[in-house]
Amino acid sequence: MPPDLWSHVLPEPGRSLKRKSIMAGRRILIVDDEEGFRDGVADLLQMEGYTVSVARDAFEAVRVLPVFRPEVILLDLRMPNLDGEGFLRGMTGLPASRGVPVVLISAKEDLAQIASRTGAAGYLSKPFEAPQLLSLLEKVLPEPRTRRR
Repeated sequence: MPPDLWSHVLPEPGRSLKRKSIMAGRRILIVDDEEGFRDGVADLLQMEGYTVSVARDAFEAVRVLPVFRPEVILLDLRMPNLDGEGFLRGMTGLPASRGVPVVLISAKEDLAQIASRTGAAGYLSKPFEAPQLLSLLEKVLPEPRTRRR
């Protein structure tokens, strides 16, 4: 998809939707094969003060997890090679992913059922607006005092 298709998730230029100090340093891993979407969401989250890492597929995410140690994973369900559900099943054996909430992101119609079945912390249907994502992240992020080191 063209990168500008996802530009609507960004706030107006020069405007942040939240106080950066609240989210400063909170670590989010974005796993999505659509470069324009992945980069747009990463830009939004960085403007909000999050620390962001990106992976273009599940295999790259497995390599990033132990190094980056995310506090939340934003996971696309439709990816080549290993889809989001396959990644979720494999995550259970990875020490770096224990207790990390996962937010599913997809245009699939049965997203709510998949989120319920897989134990995801939340889900967002593509396309979505920036405030929806930021609100959901506030809900699923662990309290700062319980953050993993």
